[in-house]
Amino acid sequence: MRRPLAEQGSNAVLSVSSQREKRELAAPVATKIVLQGRVQGIGARPAIYRLATCLDLAGEVRNTVRGVEIVVEGLPLQVEQFLHQLRSALPIAAEVMQEACCDVPVSNLRQFSIIKDADDDAIVTSAPVDVAVCADCLAEVWRPGTRRYRYALNSCASCGPRYSIIRRMPFERDQTAMADFPLCDDCLVEYRNVDDRRFHAQTISCPQCGPRLWGVTADGKMQQDQEAAFELAALSLLRGEVVALKGVGGYQLLVDATNRQAVAQLRQRKGRPSKPLAVMAPAKADAHRIAHIDAVERNALTSSANPIVLLKAKRGSEIVDAVYPGLDTIGVLLPTTPLHALLLERVGRPLVCTSGNREGAPLAFDVAAAETELADICDLWLHHNRPIVRPIDDSVVRVIGGKVVALRLARGLAPLRLELKSSASGLALGGEMKSAAAFCHHGSAVLGPHVGDVSNLATQQRYRWHLADWETLYRFSPHGVACDQHPGYFTSRMAAEVRSNVQPLQHHHAHAAAAMLQHAFLDQEVLAVVWDGTGYGSDQSIWGGEFLQVADKQFQRFAHLRSFVLPGGEAAIREPWRIAAALLEQVGCGELLARIPTEDRKPAPVAMIRQIAGNRTFSPVTTSAGRLLDGLATLILQRTHSEYEGELPMRLEACADRDERDSYELAIEEGQPLQLDWRPLVRRLIADIRADVTPPRMAMRVQRGLAAAIVDVCRRRPELPVLLAGGVFQNRLLGELVAEMAADEALSVYLPGIIPPGDGGLAAGQLALAFGE
Repeated sequence: MRRPLAEQGSNAVLSVSSQREKRELAAPVATKIVLQGRVQGIGARPAIYRLATCLDLAGEVRNTVRGVEIVVEGLPLQVEQFLHQLRSALPIAAEVMQEACCDVPVSNLRQFSIIKDADDDAIVTSAPVDVAVCADCLAEVWRPGTRRYRYALNSCASCGPRYSIIRRMPFERDQTAMADFPLCDDCLVEYRNVDDRRFHAQTISCPQCGPRLWGVTADGKMQQDQEAAFELAALSLLRGEVVALKGVGGYQLLVDATNRQAVAQLRQRKGRPSKPLAVMAPAKADAHRIAHIDAVERNALTSSANPIVLLKAKRGSEIVDAVYPGLDTIGVLLPTTPLHALLLERVGRPLVCTSGNREGAPLAFDVAAAETELADICDLWLHHNRPIVRPIDDSVVRVIGGKVVALRLARGLAPLRLELKSSASGLALGGEMKSAAAFCHHGSAVLGPHVGDVSNLATQQRYRWHLADWETLYRFSPHGVACDQHPGYFTSRMAAEVRSNVQPLQHHHAHAAAAMLQHAFLDQEVLAVVWDGTGYGSDQSIWGGEFLQVADKQFQRFAHLRSFVLPGGEAAIREPWRIAAALLEQVGCGELLARIPTEDRKPAPVAMIRQIAGNRTFSPVTTSAGRLLDGLATLILQRTHSEYEGELPMRLEACADRDERDSYELAIEEGQPLQLDWRPLVRRLIADIRADVTPPRMAMRVQRGLAAAIVDVCRRRPELPVLLAGGVFQNRLLGELVAEMAADEALSVYLPGIIPPGDGGLAAGQLALAFGE
């Protein structure tokens, strides 16, 4: 980019005023600028047009497969002013990752224009993300007398669906689902009016040109009138029934969040007995009544990404505790579209808002399929006829250490452009749980949205569909594929099917690389603390409590948790009393196992567990921190079964008494690698159980003890930055305790960020290891 006048040095002979006069008399110049990043579908071209015309510049701006391409022609001073003001003139949602600028021949253009590009080259810019309704569009919906008063699908140049409706890049109306809705005369006037906020808005619509909304009851009765459909849905919700609403990226299941019976019915029909549910609050004020919200959380909640934000729940609020059983956090989001806002206004209370599927099945997104797949769940459907080109779930974030951490990267946040240098064309497939893929091509790298656990045929088919869709949307064909080392994963088997050039990568090494990518440490040596539930180790055992020293795409196992057995293998994950039994056996307290009730409330079968634990075929060895927390939570909370991944550790975090200052110590056993011995912790825990110490105090002592142990290991390499990775560090309490204790030791600790610390970010690390430079 040309340097501003202030940077041109002090050796100039001419005065400032004479310089300006000379420039104003100079011949016109032309400059080409290419912006890459999140620059399409957010109103960038109208903003650039206004800046250029304000400065009396000619030229053109277009969306291309490379990004936003601008050519400006005019006097040198005016062009320089344009370059200086460009970044600040862009909409707030814009994220410029790269900017290239060069002089080009003057074409003597007479005006500045927004033009359409017909480029068929490979895509090197990010597909635009879906954007929640903006304040202006929402205000317009509430304002009587406007053309879009109470219009449920209102949007503008700054908001509305993007990724979920685009059929082909670059982002132009005729290459999206909105091509099905020709503009009416009034919308066309707005689209062409430079002073209108819908100037060149690709998703512009109104009640006259559509899309439109309608309702259908479980017995097939249809209500075509929007207001009547809203009234029908509101009455259904107030009766405690389940409504399926077609949102931006798929269907959502809604029930009254203040009605215990309604929540129980949804759980029973969906097959989700205890996993927490999100709540959509009508407005910010309602969210504040539901939860404690700090400034960072408020910014996340009101951001254009519109994620579900995990917040500290306010006890005694109108939300029934069956929404988040056994936890102290609640997922809250605000209305994504005017459709949501209008329905919430009718109902007058917060609504449970969860994915439109049976638990474990893919998200429903097509009208006909939704009525079939959700027939046994729903009492009423609210449909609209804007096609969803690609389904995408709601994002979930949590603030940890004052930073936003993505737990599920999806609508509004994905696809996520990655800061990865690569000239390769490669695909990374992630893992088995919380699957998401990533790719790099022509110097661009992207992490895709959450697909889900690919443990069943339907989700595997959806995952394959997403990969095929990506190759079409981004116009690329990978020359190599990275996957997890686990030979039994669906994604690992699939990698061998799709390409011959396959790079299997160790699970925790990929987690570490994702954290390195997050914090721009790929070219440095780091100590990565990778704690999760499970991952295939280099020695073919199950890892999960790892300290990896990583440099130059290689890793050394610096330390790990002491191993223990999982009696019955995967059965121990569903029945963590088995893990508790293994821990008790290793500290010589097996007699306490009889005090742990199993599902039928009978004493645990001690002899059977001892027999199974001795058979390595049925009882694999692990160093998993997630499984260790399962066993400890069983002992403290006396809960023997887990209904969903991470349930007991989440309950343990919620239970912890933040005022407790004592901790359970772990020991470090010397060797290569070091071993972090959890047995002293278990012995002290048993003593406290016998002494009737309260569960909240014991829970906090566990958290403090684990955090102190992490810091003790990291002190052995104080010169290295410490990166926290893996699903265990979705635990806000543990992560913040580690950061706090590390700061006291002058250690540099980096908490997770927008690349998910769990398996949703695994593909980003695989991509960096396999294809990064």
